[in-house]
Amino acid sequence: MTISRFTTSVAMIAVLTVATGAFVDGSPARAKRTIVVRMLGDASGYRFRPASISAHVGDVVKFVNVSGAPHNVAFWADSIPAGAAATLQENMQRTTDELTGAMLNDPKDTYTVSLAGLRPGTYRYYCTPHLAVGMVGRIRVLP
Repeated sequence: MTISRFTTSVAMIAVLTVATGAFVDGSPARAKRTIVVRMLGDASGYRFRPASISAHVGDVVKFVNVSGAPHNVAFWADSIPAGAAATLQENMQRTTDELTGAMLNDPKDTYTVSLAGLRPGTYRYYCTPHLAVGMVGRIRVLP
């Protein structure tokens, strides 16, 4: 095989790999997901629903204020993987303090946290105004 034929063959394989979304190991590229977590406060108590989720690096978690406002999302710095705080802080929109999101006051208000670039592991969070009544949750971030 000549060099130009070899180069053409390699280029075609590369194009097909990108076009089909396959990686070197043959696994397909995974599409980014948006996972919705509702923020609730009513006669049944204050809670995130679901309180525990699994997501992949690159996914997005969208918190939606449903009832019982105000709500927010705050992460415990000592309850996330070591070295992940700076990336998580960068991925949080509208923060009021370190790893603390803005308050959501109106029904249907949303707060989005990107999991892009995060280290796999467990990220524990809470709602600041309702921590005393157990409004806590966790995100298990998978590779």
